[in-house]
Amino acid sequence: MTSTTTQFARIALFALTALFAAGSQAEEAMSPHDMSQMPGMSMDQSQKTYPLNGRVVAVDVANQQVTLEHDAVTELNWPAMTMPFKVADAQLLQGLQPGQTIMAMFTVNEGEAPTIVSLHSM
Repeated sequence: MTSTTTQFARIALFALTALFAAGSQAEEAMSPHDMSQMPGMSMDQSQKTYPLNGRVVAVDVANQQVTLEHDAVTELNWPAMTMPFKVADAQLLQGLQPGQTIMAMFTVNEGEAPTIVSLHSM
């Protein structure tokens, strides 16, 4: 009986070792693919997008930014305020006029101004 238990323990240990090794190889195989260098594929938490509702106060095409009077952004503990935002693409500013109500998504990167990545007038 002891030899049966010992044999079972060895088989179980072998199986667990094989599974661990397979998992490590799979992880290593994926490691060289640093997708954070691909546009829009950063795995950095700073790339999280946040929703924004507001009203256009000013549009500055030359500096690729828009000033918005926006509602509170609860995820960031921001109160409602008026502030400028960079836009990721100058085309987002096309047709935008002061007074328009908008919905947008923006990112916040440490050390940079918040950047709007999508914008739709309502």
